[in-house]
Amino acid sequence: MKSLLFILVPLSFNLYAEDVSQFSEVLVLGAKDAVLKESDVSIGQNEINANLVSDVNDLVSNEPGVSVVQKSNSGTSGFNIRGVEQDRVAILVDGIHQGETFENDIYVGYGYFDGSINEIELDSVKTVNINKGTDSLFTGSGSLGGAVSYETKEASDLISSNKDFGLYNKTIYSSSRSEFKTTSGIALQQDYGDLLLLYTYTKGREQKTKDSGYDIYGKARSKPDPLRKKSDNILVKSNIILNDNHILKLTYENFSVDKFVDERSWELFGFNHRLYTSEGERTRYSIDWNYDKDGKYIQNIDTKIFYQKIKQKKISSVYKFDNNELEQIYDRSQDQKSIGFNQNFEFSKMNVISLPFTQTLIYGFNKKSFENNNTDILFLNKTYVTNNSIIEPVDTKHYHFAYLNEFDVSDFQTFSMGVRYDNYRNKVKTNGKSISTPHYSKSFPKPEDTSFDGISASVRYDLQVNDPLRLSYKVSSGFRAPNPNELYFSYGNEIAANRVEPNPDLKDEKGITNEILIRYSKEDLAWSVSPFYTTYKDFIDLKAEQKLVPNPWYDPITFPKKYLEQNHLQYKNVDSAYIYGIDLRFKVDLSTYLLLDNQLWFNSAFNYSKGKGSDGDSLISVQPWQVNGSFKYVSNNYDLNLRSMYISEKKAEDTIRDGKEWGYVNDSVFLLDLIANYRITKNFTMNAGIFNILDKKYKTWDSVRSIPKFGSTNMVDQDGLGLNRFTAPGINWKIGLEVKL
Repeated sequence: MKSLLFILVPLSFNLYAEDVSQFSEVLVLGAKDAVLKESDVSIGQNEINANLVSDVNDLVSNEPGVSVVQKSNSGTSGFNIRGVEQDRVAILVDGIHQGETFENDIYVGYGYFDGSINEIELDSVKTVNINKGTDSLFTGSGSLGGAVSYETKEASDLISSNKDFGLYNKTIYSSSRSEFKTTSGIALQQDYGDLLLLYTYTKGREQKTKDSGYDIYGKARSKPDPLRKKSDNILVKSNIILNDNHILKLTYENFSVDKFVDERSWELFGFNHRLYTSEGERTRYSIDWNYDKDGKYIQNIDTKIFYQKIKQKKISSVYKFDNNELEQIYDRSQDQKSIGFNQNFEFSKMNVISLPFTQTLIYGFNKKSFENNNTDILFLNKTYVTNNSIIEPVDTKHYHFAYLNEFDVSDFQTFSMGVRYDNYRNKVKTNGKSISTPHYSKSFPKPEDTSFDGISASVRYDLQVNDPLRLSYKVSSGFRAPNPNELYFSYGNEIAANRVEPNPDLKDEKGITNEILIRYSKEDLAWSVSPFYTTYKDFIDLKAEQKLVPNPWYDPITFPKKYLEQNHLQYKNVDSAYIYGIDLRFKVDLSTYLLLDNQLWFNSAFNYSKGKGSDGDSLISVQPWQVNGSFKYVSNNYDLNLRSMYISEKKAEDTIRDGKEWGYVNDSVFLLDLIANYRITKNFTMNAGIFNILDKKYKTWDSVRSIPKFGSTNMVDQDGLGLNRFTAPGINWKIGLEVKL
């Protein structure tokens, strides 16, 4: 029996992959690409196009256990995998880590920063690989919940066989956001290399809700705030073939997004209103050198040198209601830069004690910086301008080293193991602009440099019981180093009503995932069962407590109050936390049993997760259980895909945080979508879809969970008026045309 290809990875398995010729999914046992790219879920460009995927919400809408963290008008803020979210889920584009989020409960409620730091243009993406569970072996800090890895397109993706050039255009209109998106590209290919130029332009408005709502100002507003959004993405990529064994790859990508929001739901004192504009830009350059030869000692060497810059800017303008006079301008920006290299050595297979044995060596270095700059302008009898920052600049140096090996124990057994070491060193640079600068003293010290070490290890065993049945067990560990926001952010002083105290003594988070996979795979039938259990140590969470602080103005007569109340917040390490659950998948070609001429696939997927911290608080980011199903009919010229989704309610008892239940939960809902793909010719394909056919009114847990506890933005009033803004669209549609010449 042919031994299974796999490498030690703390990941599940690439259960579904694309069959390009039929635009349908098939079950695979081994990695079709490099073994390092194995994943739980793999979504290819054909699936993205056929399902009319416009953004990351569409991308994972049919993947139970994976969702997108919502930030209302500010966009999205990373992924939620098995109840672990944001910076605990690594996001990589062509192997380069994306930016870390910067937000906290003090500022998120006032909307001064934009949360959409990791938005990506999916029309430039070839494949999206999703790994579930703790896995730092290949990504380092951040993969406590999993990882989402994007691989961008190559020139070959636009060029048909037997051609040396290709032209491409895809246009989609989405009714839920009145969004128009068009992507155009050209690709050239010669014996010495290739070139890809791909440009995407998107223009849209706010997402509609099931009910239009009332067009009023304030927290009780039930109509979405007016929004105008546009984005541009340019991808340039070239492979230069130096000889049969050496390839040089050059990549440039620039993504920019601009938004204008009339923030009518914003409410502070009731006699003014706010508008804001936000700009986001991500630019990256990389040079890859790949040596590939089945030599005596070395099989493959891959070296990547990269530079990335992420810039976000948000300008909020406050006006009086009565005369529309400008009162205040808040200009907030944050910059993240990263430069580094990664190197992989894949050694040729050798025999150890008569067992086939392979080794991989990985190491690299990355230097990144984070800086915040703000300008506050106040218009009174004259103009007052203040330049400040709410956190000191931080530089981080990161070194990593990993070693992996793999044994073919027998024709039907494989065993892999690996270990990785990471070192992070944070250096704080005081700039004199921090709002904390006036408070620095012996009792209020300046932020200090910090460092963190992380060791990750993974073990995996596979047993092929017979041709269709495979059993696997894996145990893997991971970690996440605290980010600058958790370590150094400070707000207020010792007597402030709201105080966020920095915590340089934080420990890095650690996690261990144990997972079993039972998988059955035949040509027309496949199913899998995967229970998992993850424990976390030193889980970082923002904890709030009410304190009484000495009143410096105490006077028995004029101010007879010895203590002042303070809402004290600080990021702390929770002793431990756990998440457990199960993933189920089922897939069958019904045409085999119904004797149909064309394929009729039935797919179903289910996820259940639950978790708590040792302090008794629920991990409220855990999604309510969800089951998806679909019937997909595939013919030569067209496909029809009827999709269903049932999302259960979030129980209030599972939302306890700091001893209190979350203010809002989602109800259960059953949804239906219908998507059709018509291949007019081999060069033209029309795609159309009707979504939420039953026109249900519902809210997702991620949506209502984004409502801040206090503040002035994205709020609802005490009676719950305004919740309609957080409901999903009713029945809506998309239509698109794809041209490939």
